[in-house]
Amino acid sequence: MIVWHIIAAILTLMVLGTASHVFRASFNFVPDRFNAAPGRFWANHAIDDMLSANYGFWDMVAGTEYDSDGYYEFFSLKNLRISCTWTVVCGMAIILSVPNGWEWFTSLVDAAPGWLWALFLDRLNNMTFF
Repeated sequence: MIVWHIIAAILTLMVLGTASHVFRASFNFVPDRFNAAPGRFWANHAIDDMLSANYGFWDMVAGTEYDSDGYYEFFSLKNLRISCTWTVVCGMAIILSVPNGWEWFTSLVDAAPGWLWALFLDRLNNMTFF
C-alpha cells in the first residue's frame, strides 16, 4: 500500500462523512430526541429509539449531541467527528474486505488526476465571456 492511496482514501471518506453530517442535520424534519420522561435516562433512550427514525443505540453510545428541541446539532464538532470517524472506519473496512476493492480504489485514485486535468482543459477551451 502506498501512503498516497491511504491518504486519498481517508480524505475521500472524510468528505463523505462531512456530507452525511450536513445531510442528517439539514434534512431532519422530525426531532430525534423527544425527552418524554425528564430525568429518566433509559426511559428517554427507549422512547427515542422506538419513535425516531434517526436515533439509535449507537447515537447513545457515541454521545451524539442534540439541540434543545431534540434535533441533531449541526454546529457540533463532536457530531462531525463522530460522522467522519464512522465513515472512515466503515469505508476502509469495506474497501479492504471486498475482493479487489483496494486495487479498484488505487486505480481510480491513479486515474483521477488525468480526468480532472482533462476536465479543466475542456472547461478552459469552452469558456466564454458574455
